[in-house]
Amino acid sequence: MSMFTPRVTMPPPPPPPEPPAQVDFERAEARAAESLRQATGKRRGRGTTVVAGALGEQAKPGQAPTLLG
Repeated sequence: MSMFTPRVTMPPPPPPPEPPAQVDFERAEARAAESLRQATGKRRGRGTTVVAGALGEQAKPGQAPTLLG
């Protein structure tokens, strides 16, 4: 080597990464089923919605009528 070129020393390579953990397909399937059950359990059907004036209620005197009439 010449006196004008720096001495380059290479550091040792880093250790190899850890292998990925094994996937537990049974647990993943159970969690997906639970998530789906929670998402669909909160939905309500058409019959459970509240419709204003469905019971034949009339507007009280001095009260503005609702948007539905």
